[in-house]
Amino acid sequence: MRKVWVLLFYFFSVAGVASAAPAYGTKMPEQNKVFWGYQHYAVLDRDLNKDHGELQSQQDHILLSYGVMDWLSLDLKASRGTVRHEDGSGSVLKYDRPLWGGGYGFRVKLFKSGAVKSVAGFQHISIHPMTVKRNGEKNNAILDDWQGSWLVSYSFRRFTPYVGLRYGTADYIHRLNNDADRILTAEGRRLDLVSGLDIPLTSRTWLNVEGAVGGGVALATGVNCSF
Repeated sequence: MRKVWVLLFYFFSVAGVASAAPAYGTKMPEQNKVFWGYQHYAVLDRDLNKDHGELQSQQDHILLSYGVMDWLSLDLKASRGTVRHEDGSGSVLKYDRPLWGGGYGFRVKLFKSGAVKSVAGFQHISIHPMTVKRNGEKNNAILDDWQGSWLVSYSFRRFTPYVGLRYGTADYIHRLNNDADRILTAEGRRLDLVSGLDIPLTSRTWLNVEGAVGGGVALATGVNCSF
């Protein structure tokens, strides 16, 4: 058990560099089975291109995964989140009042042999905080994360680590008085190295921690239950 907590501390401390939506891991519901859970996604630092500065976001997600087949799951999110945008000149817009958000995706089991499993997937998250008024102008923000992933895991008795690749991007959309300006991250579309860890809490619940190496800093943590 001590090794489990050492691994958990490692992922919380250093494995949280990310640029796209979390990849969920390789644990999937069987056909006609359901996973549900809670996930917190903290985007601590994400650079924007064209000298548009950087942003942060705090997001909370209710997760639901349905096993369409033993090898295919549908993943849905009901979400709320905030966005903070610093434009590079010292001006800061804080969208501190969550309005609504959500996400969707799917995962496909590529193979499973003994303790080894490989899963590919696609995920999308969209966060819409409430309008902010400043200097008589209305500011709206939308944060969109898109990504495709390929993961490989190995199941030990007390935990399941996984690693893989993730190709994705993130869009920050700022509307000033209903005029839209789409701003991509400074790195645009990119390939990241993903690492994560599933730790069983009971026979039906588990903790997930995930991070990735890229040009921003973020960390996803969640608790899930099967039924």
